[in-house]
Amino acid sequence: MNSVVVWSGWVGGIAVGLYALFQFRLSNRQLGCSLAYGNIIGAGSKLSYFRTGHFAKLNNWRLWFIIGIPIGGFIAAASSPNAEIVATWSMGAVYDQVMPNSDWLKGLVVMFGGILMGYGARTAGGCTSGHVIAGCALLNPASLLAGGLFFVGGLMSVQFLFAVFL
Repeated sequence: MNSVVVWSGWVGGIAVGLYALFQFRLSNRQLGCSLAYGNIIGAGSKLSYFRTGHFAKLNNWRLWFIIGIPIGGFIAAASSPNAEIVATWSMGAVYDQVMPNSDWLKGLVVMFGGILMGYGARTAGGCTSGHVIAGCALLNPASLLAGGLFFVGGLMSVQFLFAVFL
């Protein structure tokens, strides 16, 4: 069996937290991705919604930030000792049990989930991850509480869904 050594989760967590503080200090704007997806859609869409408000200027820091996420992931994977970069739809053995076997069906499920998450983030004015990352990096008590509640809610939801579908 081939063991893969990758970056430790706490290293990535500290790096994201430090970047969130750096960005807030530099730009007075909190770290987040949900608006950046609108910038990406706006770059290829002619819909007027993606030409107003936050999306009026398509070429902004949010667009470059979200473009940098997969680039940073690739750099992290490439710089991990003994890491093998493999494109896959697998999210782990447990998820493989509940996801469809067909690659195109897995793609549809993942895209539908992403659309639901994007809609929820835009409806709520931001995503839970951005709220927790930005708020916890700034030691905001409400964000610390919300982060804990998001985590507990996520655990309960996953346990319920796996109990129903497995």
